[in-house]
This record gives sequence, C-alpha cells and structure tokens, in this order.
Amino acid sequence: MWTRREFVKTLGAGGLVGAFPHAARSAADPDVSLRLVAAPSHARIFGGAETPVLRFTGEVLSGRRDALKPSASYLGPTLDLVRGERVRIVFENRLAETTIVHWHGMIVPEAADGHPRFAIAPGGRYVYEFTVRNPAGTYLYHPHPHGRTGHQVYYGLAGLLIVREPAERDMGLPSGAFELPLVIQDRRVAEGNRLAFKRMMMDDMNGVLGDTVLVNGQPDAAFRVAPRGYRLRLANVSNARIYKLAWSDGRPLTVIGTDNGLLSAAEGPQERPYVTLAPFERIELFEDFGRRRAGAEVALVSQAFSAGGGMMGGMMSGGMMGGMMGRGMMGEKAAVAWGA
Repeated sequence: MWTRREFVKTLGAGGLVGAFPHAARSAADPDVSLRLVAAPSHARIFGGAETPVLRFTGEVLSGRRDALKPSASYLGPTLDLVRGERVRIVFENRLAETTIVHWHGMIVPEAADGHPRFAIAPGGRYVYEFTVRNPAGTYLYHPHPHGRTGHQVYYGLAGLLIVREPAERDMGLPSGAFELPLVIQDRRVAEGNRLAFKRMMMDDMNGVLGDTVLVNGQPDAAFRVAPRGYRLRLANVSNARIYKLAWSDGRPLTVIGTDNGLLSAAEGPQERPYVTLAPFERIELFEDFGRRRAGAEVALVSQAFSAGGGMMGGMMSGGMMGGMMGRGMMGEKAAVAWGA
C-alpha cells in the first residue's frame, strides 16, 4: 500500500523538473485534437424534474483516446493533457448567445487564451492551438464572454483540465482509480429544480451565493475509498463563495499542489489545519485513508471564518454558510467514506 511517508521521501529526493519533449513530428499536426461543444441541455441533479443546464461535451478527433474523459454530471468532460503535447481544440458554440472558452491557469498564446474579444456568435467555431507548458497540476476551463461569464458558469459551463508529466510516475503519486476530483459549487435551487442566478441587487455587489452545495454536480456527495493513499484534486467552481476546508475529525490536510501545480521538493508536502479556496482556485491533497479506522466516515467541512466586516463578511462566513454546509457535501454529511 502506498503511504504518505513513501510520498514524502520520494518528493524530497527529486520533485518535478524540466519539460518532456515528444518525438519529431510534422509542424502541422497536433499530438491531440479535440472537439468541444457548448449547448443547452438538461440534467437530473435533484429528485423529480430535470434541471435545465448549459453543458460542455466533447470528443477526441485524433491522438490519445484518454485525453478526454466524459463527465458523470452536467459538468464538462475532463481534459487530460501531457506536458509538452501540442494540442488543437475545435470549439463550437451551440448556445443562444455569444461565448468563448478560457483555459484557467494555462500558459497559452494570446489568441488561445479565450479573451472576450474573441467571443463567437451562436453557430460559430473557434480553433485553439497551443503546446502544454504548465507543470503537472489541476487547472480549469470555462466560458469568458464579456458580461456573461458568471451566468454561463453558473448554469454548468466549466470543467477540469489536468496536466500530467512523467516525473509524477517516478514519484509514485496515486493515479487512476486512486485520484479523486472534487469540484465544489454552491447553487440556488428554485421551484421545479431550476437553478436561480441573480435575483437581487446584492448579487451584483457581493456575487451570487447559493443555498445548496454540489460536489461533482451532485448534492449530498459521498465516496467510498480503499484504505490506502489517494490524490484529491479540489476545485472551487462557485461563483462567489469562499471555503475554509478541513477534515471533520481534526486531522491535518497534507497539501501537495496549488494553482501553480505540484509543490517543489523544497516546498512540500505541507501539513495544514485547513485550506482556503476562493472561486476558481485549486488545491491538491494527499490523504492516506488507511490511517483511519476501517468502516469509519469522515467529512470535508467548511469551517466558519470572518471575511471582514459588514454584510459581505457575515454572508461568506458563519450564519448562512454554516447552515448551507449541513445540507450539502460538507458539515454533517460525509464527503468521503471508506472501509471494507
């Protein structure tokens, strides 16, 4: 069984270094070519009626078939890329409004960054070309049209983008079934299971805060894991809410990566009592579930905190947030369960 001690020892010996160029190839041909489509859809999120959403779907046009992993929810498929790969993504807009896609945290040329000035009309198409230069880590993609980004993200247009590199295998990091992505979102649920975006003046001032927490597109999310080490990829894809995340049993979190990828040998891993995630921030954790009693449950909870004075501070900590968490993925509900 792979343990935290083995990971600490391996990371301390090396860390991630350098890029990993691919074999010679034609300058015109990408290593991986994908199609990504944004369109209206429906998803079964809550009991009863389906929820109208906006959804990214995709397919691999050429190259590695595992470069795109379908989502089990309304969230977009995970793009799984390798450092050094040359990528082409053909984006199609089947929405009823203008949009464009931004690769959040990725190092790409200006024309591939998804700036609002490149937004395309309904029925339009945009072709992205870039080489993956980021270090191994967890990134995101989402729409970025002027004045409509928040709305489109709220209704479902977002997905994970994972960058890998060979050094991760040498470090012995958990992979495959032992990676667990946790995409956290708060949403308002209106009559008929519809998502409710802006509905009051305060939403324009403080951002849209929901009353239900979804994890990987589902309420009351729980996961059964084996008694061994896991790599947890956490992403806050809420529109405005900040989370102060901690284990419910008080054990420290072991941080192995942040927005900029895996921590270096000099930096980590780092044990922290909690981590704070603002919208669209990501963090990676290592957790050895074998250290806990078999059959027990643990929750990833969002603790109360002060975000400053005034109404905004009160809404983002304590009160509303604490009540919401008990009904969502965190608080009294288990986020992760394990045992035989």
